[in-house]
Formats: sequence, structure tokens, C-alpha cells
Amino acid sequence: MKARDPAIGAAFTAYLRTAAAGADHVGACTAAAEAAWDASGADPWRVLEAAGPLARAGRGIAETDQGLDARLRPVPPGDPRALVQVPSGAPLPVPDPYGRRARGAFDTPPDLAREAVARGLAAARGPVRCAVDPGCGPGAFLAALEEAGVVEVVGEDLDEAALAVARVVAPGARVVRRDGLTPGDPADLAVGNPPFVPPERQERAARRALAARFPWLHGRFDLSVPFAAAAVERVRSGGAAALVLPAPLLVQPYGRALRRIWLTRHRIVHVGASRPFPGASVRVAILALTVDAGPGPVAPWGVPASEVLALADAPILPGLEPGDASILAWIRARSIHLGDLARVDTGTVAHGPGHRRDDLVHDAPKPGRKPWVDAADLVAGCRRWIDWVPDRMHRPKDLDLFAPPKILVGRIAGRGPVRVWLDEEDTIAGHTCIVIRPRDGRVPPARLCDLLADPRVRGILRLERGARLDLYPHDVRDLPVPRAWLEDPTLDLGEAWNLAPSAEARLLGAGSGSGP
Repeated sequence: MKARDPAIGAAFTAYLRTAAAGADHVGACTAAAEAAWDASGADPWRVLEAAGPLARAGRGIAETDQGLDARLRPVPPGDPRALVQVPSGAPLPVPDPYGRRARGAFDTPPDLAREAVARGLAAARGPVRCAVDPGCGPGAFLAALEEAGVVEVVGEDLDEAALAVARVVAPGARVVRRDGLTPGDPADLAVGNPPFVPPERQERAARRALAARFPWLHGRFDLSVPFAAAAVERVRSGGAAALVLPAPLLVQPYGRALRRIWLTRHRIVHVGASRPFPGASVRVAILALTVDAGPGPVAPWGVPASEVLALADAPILPGLEPGDASILAWIRARSIHLGDLARVDTGTVAHGPGHRRDDLVHDAPKPGRKPWVDAADLVAGCRRWIDWVPDRMHRPKDLDLFAPPKILVGRIAGRGPVRVWLDEEDTIAGHTCIVIRPRDGRVPPARLCDLLADPRVRGILRLERGARLDLYPHDVRDLPVPRAWLEDPTLDLGEAWNLAPSAEARLLGAGSGSGP
């Protein structure tokens, strides 16, 4: 959509005019959406493009005469990028990126909403008369549902400004203010993009209430987990759900309990490849399931649900193949955990409340400072120095963790290899590293480094946790170390695990990046 689309200009103009006349933010958003509807010839997608960003904005006052560009950024009066002019002292919409992140308010692009709706309709085992989006925002999924011909469309959200736009975007829908985390009326189809809110941005009381409702919730769960669970719970037997989920939810431990419930009770009929999401750092994937259809092959790869459930984290991975679980079970039956051989923990966080890392970490040594690295320093082949002041740090760890010799692993591997370094000095490592301190004399640290960097071990990680790795200490502690390899240092890993050629090829392929 071009920045000069008349629907955008009409929306901005209507917002400013009604705000100047005394309307609140919700009223101004309603006027903006209605103006965009008229200017676009009743095109819901152009209304979303024009008025959706206004609903997610805050309200401010122009300090000087200025213009606004298509992204609500101030530009000088008369600037060619300005869509509207705002006089000094007038109310105006202002970007609210912090508020959006706190609420997990990232609006779904039209193509993604349409695809999720199509997947959901295909997953239902009967007619879909009623569909709900329990976190509808400005209404992308509602527009897609109406476009697909669903008779009864329901949109729910707590954001009144977003609902004001949604009522214009989907005029045939029933749009109501309610919390999608609470039980609601049943539907044949649930679709949507749950709010992505990490635990540090959630209120403690709300987390306790969610844990009471969903006893299987534990640890540092993202808000998308209980929200997705609540959405699926509302669907009638034989109906379907199609959700745009954070890709980590499908593989990381924080989503494990929910994955096990879904794999056991429902039939997962589609898992899309992960893709970027506009405005958010996390990648997403569409998951569609048929409710109460019982366990069955996970589409589109045909992996039996029982095989996925046999894996420790029950990852729902694009590219997982039938037989992968058997390979991993074979390996683990012949191994011990790396955590039995070494202490494994994250490095220290070199800052605390009221302090920045740069207050403690320096480029030059001085008496009393200790050598310091984070993962970026290790990649660059450099090191810095830290003032070791535990009272000014967040979870500083004890210095014994950093005594040599030790192994450092980069926590973020992405789609590349796992990065491993042997450190034979008393270097302090930052929290972007995992620190492995061997405590078993049977395996020299250098040999343990070779194991961690081996493509077969990378293959195991990727089969169990997905192509894009964000490693945590428990991931590393859980790595299998073959008993025979410990007893006979001449053995190759494949020999120590007694791998069949096909199993070895599968691990090497996954570890080289051609796996899931």
C-alpha cells in the first residue's frame, strides 16, 4: 500500500479533526476508520492499513507546528513526506512502541490472516458457522473470516481503540470487549494471533491466576501459551483452531506442556515454516489442528504423534521425519547426560538495577579488574575487563564457575553451528555464554569441545529443538555423551553410539543445516 493512499490521508485527517473537536482517542480512531472506509470504497484491508496504526498509537500534544508522515513520525511543516499538518498545541497520535510490546500488540498482515483462516476452515470436520478471534485487535482475522464467507464472526479484545477500528473493518461481525484468556462461548473455529508477552512484562498476580487456571503452566511462560490454550478450549469437538504462534513456542520448553496436550487430544493438520513477523523480533508459524480428533500423524510430514511425544520436549518441528524419535532413543540409551560430567550454567549478567553494563565492563585492564568476554567478543577474538562488584550485578554467579579450564558455548546459535571455545584462563563470561566446567577426569576439556562442535551433536539438538537454536543450560546439560566414548578415547562418536549408516546420515544432515 503506497504511503500516499487516499485512505491513509483521510484517516489521519479525520483523527486530527475529531481529536481537535474534543473526541478521545477511541472516538478519533472510530472517525479515522470510517473515513478510510469511505475513501477506500469499503475495502477492509485498506482500512486496516490506514486506521490500524492509529489504534495502536498513544495520544500527545504537538509542541510546534509540524507534519506527520505515514508512520506517525513528526516532520517539518510543509515537508513532502507529511500526510497531514498539525498546529502547535493540537492533539495528535504518537507512536507507542513500548506500550505495544507490553501488550504484545503486533497486528497481523493480510496474507498471514487469510492463510490462517484458510488452514482453519480446512481443518474443521464439519461446517463452520461461528468463528471467533479472542484477541482480534483492529480486525485482520475478522476481515479474512468475512471474506471467506463465515456466517457468524466474533471478535474480542480489551483494547477499545483497536475494537473501534475492528467494528468498521468487519461490519458484519459481533465485536465485544472481553478478555480472551477467560472462558467464553463455544465456536466452530478459533483463529488469531495471541499476544506475545514475555514473563518479565506480565503482572505477577495475572501469572498466578493463569497458573491456577492452567495447572500445567510453569516457569517462564510467554502469554501466548495460555492464550492459545484458552482459544482451543472454546472450540467444539470436530471444529478447528488456526493460530499464528511464536515459532519458539513449538520447540522451546516453555511450550512443552501445551504441545503434549495438543498432541494427545487433537490432530495437528498443519504446521507452517517459521517466518518473520513485521515489527516483532520473534519468528512465527501457523499451526492448525482439529479439536478432539485424537492423536495422529502430524501433518504435513506424517510423523506419528506418539513419536513426537516420545521426545523429551515434544517439539513440533517442520522437517521432523518418521523414525527420528527412534534414532534419538537409541542414542540416549547408550549415553549419560553432559550434566553428569560437568557443571553447566549461564555466565553472569554484568549489570543490575540502576547500573549499565558499561559501568562495569571496560576495554582496558586496570588493577583489580578481571578478564571478561561475551559471545560477541569470542566471535571477534577479543576480550575486555570487568570490575567484579557483585552488589552491582544481577545474578553475578560465583567465581568458581569461571575457574580454568572451562568451555564456553554461545547461547544463540540461530541456524548456524553451535559455537564452542576452550578457555584456560580465569575469564569471566557474560550471560550470552553458557559455561561448562568439567568435573569428571575421564574426558579432557578439549575432547569435550570436539563433542560439542560435532555435527552429529548439532543434529541431535536440531532434531529435538528445531533449526533455530536458542540454547539454555538445561539444553546443554541434557546433551548425550556416549558411555563407550568415555571408556575408549579412540572411538568416533558414530562408533560409540553404534549408529546405522542411515541414522548417521540423518544426524549429519540435520547438523549441517539441511534438517528441520
